[in-house]
Amino acid sequence: MGDLDPTDPINLEIGRLPFKHANLDLSRWSNAFRSWPSPIPGWRNWYLRVSEAKSTIWEVYDINQCINFSLFNMAKNESMLIVAAHFWSDAMNAFLFGRGSMTPTLIDVIMLTSLNISALDNPFHLMTKPTYQLKTKDAGGWKGYMAHHMKTSTVTDRDHVAFLNMWLERFIYCGKTVGPTTNPQAITEALVSGHSIPLGKHLLGSVYSLLHNVSAKLATGQPITNPGGPWWLINLWLNLYMHKTLQQDPTSMSFCHTLKISILICEIENSG
Repeated sequence: MGDLDPTDPINLEIGRLPFKHANLDLSRWSNAFRSWPSPIPGWRNWYLRVSEAKSTIWEVYDINQCINFSLFNMAKNESMLIVAAHFWSDAMNAFLFGRGSMTPTLIDVIMLTSLNISALDNPFHLMTKPTYQLKTKDAGGWKGYMAHHMKTSTVTDRDHVAFLNMWLERFIYCGKTVGPTTNPQAITEALVSGHSIPLGKHLLGSVYSLLHNVSAKLATGQPITNPGGPWWLINLWLNLYMHKTLQQDPTSMSFCHTLKISILICEIENSG
């Protein structure tokens, strides 16, 4: 069966980390977090209107908790994210820190976001032609998108799709266009049609894709110019597991009640 000791392969991989070779030049990171999901004026009002009609359905979709995140200004620790990115291994899909490898998992995703990770993934839901035409081009950014799609009458399926489309693109996947697109519209229409979508799996895949792209640029000395992607989840995950090292109490953060529960779970597991 060969040598089952993973020490040598891990040591070889450590030698390939950006931390070992990349020049830590902060000027290359000047636009790296441009897609960070900060609140937008008017979003809270739209949320209140749609949630009044659809919050029960959101609970069924397993998206209610994560939609609530979009109402808060999530604290961003750029220094922590930049340093961590230099320890990412593409070969192992993990951070290779001094005490061993660590990586975000589906369990972390469900603890931090409550998003569904168990539904069957049907690719045909993502290949269907959109039913509704959403105004994204020449919309005038997200504010213009909201002004066009935020109605005052009864919340229709079209209104719901428009709302969830913005939520996914702006606050979850954090597209690098930093503006309205219909990239997640197929997913939103599938949700509104009553299909269960494992958004937690999709989100974790986006995290790995983001870290791969950043690692590749670090390896070749390229600037990290707004790769987009869910930096916010990596930020949450690092805070969860490194709050003692960072001397930061994550339960004092106002944006995430779920994080307080996750901290408690980890402390209970570690005490066993």
